Amino acid sequence: MYEKRIGSPQRDPFDALVDGLAAADRYDLVLGIIPIAFAVALVVATVANVPVTQPLAVAALVGIVAIVDACYRNPPIDQGST
Repeated sequence: MYEKRIGSPQRDPFDALVDGLAAADRYDLVLGIIPIAFAVALVVATVANVPVTQPLAVAALVGIVAIVDACYRNPPIDQGST
């Protein structure tokens, strides 16, 4: 069963995805690195048959570097203030 909103045109989901990705800025991408690093670490631990703590430690370091870069090394600045 599909519901249709009254009075609003249907939007293509692909266009919505493209608009969302185009609106993402540097800080959104930096924060996206963190869960990707942990997902890759779990895949590596499973495929390479190594203890899970080693790849998770590397993923944690990647996350720390990403947060330090986004918050302290290149912090967001207010474009409206001078």
